[in-house]
Amino acid sequence: MTITEVRSDTAVPQVTVLVDRCAGCQECLVRCPTGAISLDVASWIVTADDALCTGCRQCVRTCPFSAITISGPTMVASRTPLQTHHPESLLRDHCETRRGITTWDEAMREAERCLSCPDPTCVRGCPAHNDIPSFIASLGRGDLDEAHAVLRRTSMLPDVCARVCDQAVQCEGACSWSLAGGEPVAIGALERFIADYAPVPPPRREAGSGLGMEIAIVGSGPAGLAAAWELFEAGAKVTVFEQDAEAGGLLRWGIPDFTLPPTIANRAASALASSGVTFRFGTKIGSDEVELLLDDHDAVLMAVGAGMPLALNVPGADLGGVWDATRFLTNAHEALARGNELFLDDTHRGSLGSDSTVLVLGAGNTAMDVARTARRLGARTVCVDWMDRRFAPVRPDELAEAEEEGVEIRFLTTLERMAGSAEWVEVARLAHTMQKSASAKPVVTNCAPDTLEVDLVVLAMGYRIEPSMTDCIPGGPVAKTVAPLPDRRWVASGMLANAAPPFARHLPVGRLALGRETARVAAGEPRTARVWAAGDALTGPSTVVEAMAQGKEAAKGILRQQPRRPAIEEGDSSCKK
Repeated sequence: MTITEVRSDTAVPQVTVLVDRCAGCQECLVRCPTGAISLDVASWIVTADDALCTGCRQCVRTCPFSAITISGPTMVASRTPLQTHHPESLLRDHCETRRGITTWDEAMREAERCLSCPDPTCVRGCPAHNDIPSFIASLGRGDLDEAHAVLRRTSMLPDVCARVCDQAVQCEGACSWSLAGGEPVAIGALERFIADYAPVPPPRREAGSGLGMEIAIVGSGPAGLAAAWELFEAGAKVTVFEQDAEAGGLLRWGIPDFTLPPTIANRAASALASSGVTFRFGTKIGSDEVELLLDDHDAVLMAVGAGMPLALNVPGADLGGVWDATRFLTNAHEALARGNELFLDDTHRGSLGSDSTVLVLGAGNTAMDVARTARRLGARTVCVDWMDRRFAPVRPDELAEAEEEGVEIRFLTTLERMAGSAEWVEVARLAHTMQKSASAKPVVTNCAPDTLEVDLVVLAMGYRIEPSMTDCIPGGPVAKTVAPLPDRRWVASGMLANAAPPFARHLPVGRLALGRETARVAAGEPRTARVWAAGDALTGPSTVVEAMAQGKEAAKGILRQQPRRPAIEEGDSSCKK
């Protein structure tokens, strides 16, 4: 086997080209960000210059014939460390925990780590397809306005997403440095720096393809807000129907202030309302009312959230003091905002305090929000989850922050039953489980169960959309699946070749991204005549950035298809159907 010369200098990456495998297809050449790959036109075989190689290994991932290998280090500076803030006393403190990049020097150093890849896998990893290399390049030039201009093409919630996205399994997990086994560019922190150091511009109404259209949006969470933004900027008249008294959905009640400050959470809805989008609060739209909306609007976008908690099927589930996460977070948010205590249902039980114990069922991100909020109300908090800690679907930083703040987390533990008196929960019986692998379902062991005295039990095990809404959103939920033969462009990017980067918690970032893309594309097509869906309404529980991306795609689908209600079609033959 003939190979290129291998250098003995291990301080730099060493590129080996297997010439009997190289077909001269140049997939590696067009994707190399440093110009280290070239083509020998005489032999039609690629060659590599080790001196120019950074060790990002894009050539290894993209070669369809496994003709290239690289050994040695990655030539990149260390990632900028991000700080967290934990006050000495958590009581009533809802200041933001995570600190972003705070100085221009830090931002510039981190921006310099970006390779500006010709086929940026980070963009594919982002559900919204933010042009990450471009906004980082703008930041590197010190141009925040240009960076915002890049972001606004794909995102109207950069300040929110920078705070709440699980970047490790999205953009940062798909960064070339992550795929090479190292630490990615701190994309989320750079996005936050841009949004925090210059105001996010309001929507700009233009005479676009939405002129003359009237659109109804049901739900004002991330999906609904994103769709309203896109449609309004295109010139459409937009009315958002929201069952609550305020806009925002999950952004308002589902994410604590110490993660997402209210000024950030409320910005997008306030900007839309100030610009001319109509919000009708306290208006619940059921499946019957959708037809009435279609009589008065050209299209309806269903962007309702998954607000129905999964049922708890254990003895004692009907006792008082068993709340779902939505109820707890909403009440706790109001109590913390007013500086008051969180009172329980019956007044003789008082409020949560230092002598109270809250049991949280689940150990995902919502459960961490509940537990950390309860700690700020003074209560002892215990989270239980039947999964092994290694396989639990929770961000490691969220887990570490919760434990730093005194949350007790018991993995391989499940609720067996609850008991109480005067119709109020007082005792929880907790069984032990075991789990052999991430794909294996945990099973209950024969170990003696534990008993925990509790004052409140909060369900944070997941949500689903109300069954009554499925009548007007047929064909759902849309599964985030990957086709047996994925799109050639995704295969060629090399994302699918690296199964599970360590930085991404060994999760398959490529397949996860491609699955999200399936759902995003589906959002662009109507579910029934003149009815679109996005976010939870389309796929079931979604992340903020997924919902936003789907909302934008649904709006683009409406603008492409130009639906018109029959009354307008009959009165104006020039209208597009």
